[in-house]
Order: sequence, then structure tokens, then C-alpha cells
Amino acid sequence: MAYVIAGACDAMAFYIKIEKYEETEFSAKYQFWSADGNCGEFEINKQSGEVRLLAQVSGDQQGHLFNRAAAKVVREWRQGRLPDMTEWAS
Repeated sequence: MAYVIAGACDAMAFYIKIEKYEETEFSAKYQFWSADGNCGEFEINKQSGEVRLLAQVSGDQQGHLFNRAAAKVVREWRQGRLPDMTEWAS
């Protein structure tokens, strides 16, 4: 299942740690953590930039954490980079 990264803003504050844990010729897989330590995973296609959620963060049914973590990595991908570690803070 592929997800589109939403651009909507809300009043909630977020800190998300994002870390690459696997990379192949075609994709990179990332884990991302909420401030309370819950973890999710996603994969980005290195050629198309398409992002696929692999494991949802517990309690994040609306995908706020995933959307922000994926948006951060997609922004880097558009500049030709896939960082080993990064973060989202808002």
C-alpha cells in the first residue's frame, strides 16, 4: 500500500527520530520513533520516491508520525540524499 504525503498542518507538536536500517540498490528502509519510544517502519523507492508504510507506530492510527517522517526523507531524496539518521521537529 502506498501513501501520499499530506501537507496539512495542525496544532500538535512533534519530535520524530528517523534512522535508516537497510539499503539496497532499489530501496531504503527506515525506522522512526515517537517521543514516547514507539517505533514504526517505512520503505522508500530510490528511483521513484514512493514511500510505503511497513509498520505503523502504536497509537498513530491517523498516520501523523509516519507522514512527517516520510516527508522528511522524501525531501532529502529530492536533493539526492538518503540520510543514515535525521529527525523531524515541529
